[in-house]
Amino acid sequence: MSSPAHAIYSSTLSLSLQGHEFQPQYGVQLIFNETARSRLLCSAACSQNPSCRIFDYDSSSHRCRLFEADLTNGAIIETASQTSIVGSVILSASLYASMYNQSCSACQENRYQTCSSTTNTCQCPGNSYWNGSMCPLQLFESAACSQIDACRSDLNLSCIINSYGEFTQCSL
Repeated sequence: MSSPAHAIYSSTLSLSLQGHEFQPQYGVQLIFNETARSRLLCSAACSQNPSCRIFDYDSSSHRCRLFEADLTNGAIIETASQTSIVGSVILSASLYASMYNQSCSACQENRYQTCSSTTNTCQCPGNSYWNGSMCPLQLFESAACSQIDACRSDLNLSCIINSYGEFTQCSL
């Protein structure tokens, strides 16, 4: 029997073939680089960290890396190590729609949304934004954006509006 406390650890993952690792586009995307005794423990570390969207694990070196990234701002690449594998958290609108903007009780112990102390409602976690159906990661410099909060605010990026009043791209 599963208890509500296990909800934050619940993630569906997609695994690459062996011989691959994740190459982030930006260094700031690496959030954890340690050793883990197994791929299962590395994937559990990712599931427990709401910022983690991708991890890679090498069973020879026991290297476990967690990334606040996805395939829009990084790539799964072949590596010389045949014991390296990449895991991606699978996201869908159903993980978000029933909770977003609901009272904080709806998102307790949940990795996909956090309780805002300002509004006392479930909101997207840091470095992500609500796009109307889910919480994708905020975008980096020069990425095309379609709403004001789509760009990495922690890097002082804003979604620039052109002379026609249209959102264009993330810029300082």
